[in-house]
Amino acid sequence: MNYDCYISASAGIEGSEVEMFIKYSYRSILLTFFMMMYLSTKQLKSVTAYVIKSNIRSLQRFSSYTYSRMTSIPSQSSHRIYKQSTITRSHLSPLSMMASKSSITTNNNWEYITNHKTSKTVKLFKSVLRANKSKRSELGLTVAEGVRLVTDILANEESRRLVRRIVISEEIDCTDEYQQKLEHWLSIVDEESRQRKEVEQIDGTCSINIGTSEVVTACSGTVTSQGVVALLDVPPQYNPKDENIASPPNNNSIPPFYLILDGLSDPGNVGTLLRSCKASYVTACILLPGSSDVFNPKAVRSAMGASFSVPLLDMSKISEQEALEEVLKLLEDFDIDNSRVFAATMESSGSSNAASLAHYDVNFCSAAAVILGKEGEGLRSPVLNAIKQGKISTVHVPMAEGMESLNAAVCGSIIMFERMRQIA
Repeated sequence: MNYDCYISASAGIEGSEVEMFIKYSYRSILLTFFMMMYLSTKQLKSVTAYVIKSNIRSLQRFSSYTYSRMTSIPSQSSHRIYKQSTITRSHLSPLSMMASKSSITTNNNWEYITNHKTSKTVKLFKSVLRANKSKRSELGLTVAEGVRLVTDILANEESRRLVRRIVISEEIDCTDEYQQKLEHWLSIVDEESRQRKEVEQIDGTCSINIGTSEVVTACSGTVTSQGVVALLDVPPQYNPKDENIASPPNNNSIPPFYLILDGLSDPGNVGTLLRSCKASYVTACILLPGSSDVFNPKAVRSAMGASFSVPLLDMSKISEQEALEEVLKLLEDFDIDNSRVFAATMESSGSSNAASLAHYDVNFCSAAAVILGKEGEGLRSPVLNAIKQGKISTVHVPMAEGMESLNAAVCGSIIMFERMRQIA
């Protein structure tokens, strides 16, 4: 397999240093060494004008040019240049770094992508990254990136089956603990996909590609890529009738608890809340109309894998009023009375006759649900009307005097972990 890299070769010739930055394949390293040995000063300087691109045609032209010069150079001139040339470890960066690292991409037969402009894989990643919520839902795909996030997704059997394609930078290495874990899980994914293909089972297969830094950057939604990106299927929505997920994961003795997002629009807040949901045994997260797309790549990064393990129910296709009524009816079917549905307010007194309870005064040892309002604006009209009519209750997080509100993700997390404390 060829690895594109840059080599800086310095030759001390007649008191001047000639720098050559040549992009070429790993197999052409010796070519540079012999070129410096045999080319005359004038010829060596002329070569520095060439910018050799990492494609086969350019490499062939450069090799022919060098070979023709090597066959007609006096041995005395070659010896003089060789004696005055110096190559140090610093001149071989990042080649020297590559030699000292155990690369994930060293021992495999994964397909190599070099051109980020023509690659169909890169175009697919870009289309998902640019898609809005409706388009992303139509595609049924999302993007996850970062060594830790992708590793955690692969380590979970359910989320691992959602991964369809992974692109790894050729420069990534295994010196970090999580990078070593990534290497382990990549080998498992590769083997599982190979076994499924052998029995013609397309579902659950994953393709792994190695790419240049430009390729991985083009597939990434962040300014600085961590060297690995993954394309995943969006998991199916929460189905309350499915007995396997209707109860809290791992522990059926934990009372059901639902987090309801009333128009939260910031993907970072939504991702953070999903992460807290996973950490506190939340039964499911329900999104009312106007809420951010849970599978927005930014939300996926913030959730750190929770997007693919926390059951989700998106009610965005119906009106706000209809969505709230349907959610309240759904909760009643699970024996969660409307009085056990708490809308988080910013005040110690709710908008109804009953005062708002502090989060630590709510009994979370029985089934309940909490509604979080939109950043800045708070709860919207349908929820506020339900509070005024006494249909649902209210809860608040006590704060020091002078503070008006908390960040939505912070407020929701405080309430969820108070429940976690009570049921522990």
